[in-house]
Amino acid sequence: MVYRTSAAFGSRRPYGCSKLENKEGRDRNPYWRWRCPWLAGRRCPGKRLQSTYSNESNDLTAEVLKNLDWLGIDYLIPIGGDDTLSYGVRLYQEGVKVVAIPKTMDNHVPGTDYCIGFSTGVTRTIAMTNSLRTSAGSHERFMVLEVFGRYGGFTAMLTTMAGAANRCVIPEHEFDIERLTEFLVSDRGKNPSHYSVVLVSEGAMFQGGEMVFEAEAMDAFGHKKLGGIGDLLSEKLKELSPKYNSGKKIDIINQKLGYLVRCGDPDAIDSVVPMAYGNLALDLLLGKIHGRLVVLRNGRYDDMPIDTVTAPKKVVNVKEQYNLDRLRPHYKSFEMKPLFIMTSEVG
Repeated sequence: MVYRTSAAFGSRRPYGCSKLENKEGRDRNPYWRWRCPWLAGRRCPGKRLQSTYSNESNDLTAEVLKNLDWLGIDYLIPIGGDDTLSYGVRLYQEGVKVVAIPKTMDNHVPGTDYCIGFSTGVTRTIAMTNSLRTSAGSHERFMVLEVFGRYGGFTAMLTTMAGAANRCVIPEHEFDIERLTEFLVSDRGKNPSHYSVVLVSEGAMFQGGEMVFEAEAMDAFGHKKLGGIGDLLSEKLKELSPKYNSGKKIDIINQKLGYLVRCGDPDAIDSVVPMAYGNLALDLLLGKIHGRLVVLRNGRYDDMPIDTVTAPKKVVNVKEQYNLDRLRPHYKSFEMKPLFIMTSEVG
């Protein structure tokens, strides 16, 4: 949509940079560059802004700035999560004209209620949970589904709120495994098909424990890859289930949904919002305005200062939105609430 709007206004041809990293011998140009993928009749390659600046010795900003100049980039529109956009802030501080677009299925960019990809992620999580429940019912088991989210439990929360799961555990609150086991046994007993479902955000933690990581290796932003809490939780639930189930062990269906919920075609909301965000970004640049983040707040499109993305992390407001006693979303009045209930508290 950025390309289409740009073309409609007769602006300079936009380019996408698939990588911002040096590759020896690649046509003597450290960047790949392509025209709009619609013109080539194919989809855009994977997104990557390879701007490794996680520590001073690995800061390639000076090289990035040189190459942006070499490419003749007048304006930069970074599209991504808080890491990618925080580097957009860095480039803006270095003098690059930047307008940022929030896009992450985790929905945790500060300043906006909505990031591109969140609705599709939740829609797919609900659909896959509903598909898997037939297996859980057939075998009368607990079903443990691990979902993305990093340090925010928005995906697990909204999917549970939509009725796809009985309980959810999120990074914002360390959960008591004994209490969770007791709840799931009770939920299973009340279900005519004798199964119960818990959604586990990848950053969730046992009471007194820590986040679980797949490996010690870090990405360009200094983050380890989260994952594995679903496996540990499944083992503990099976181990503790006899205590609350008259001495009988309950087996587990343990599934990590992972990348299955963030691939393929977008849903309706994720088809409309990118169109609007792209137009907003181009309108700002055509008005010679930069240093902004396009956002959705309380159901309305707007823009905010780009450094909003470096504000404190956007996480679930546990006090207002999560029931600590029941380990599930807190239900109260929905009157005047925005579409996705949980809003950004920055701005």
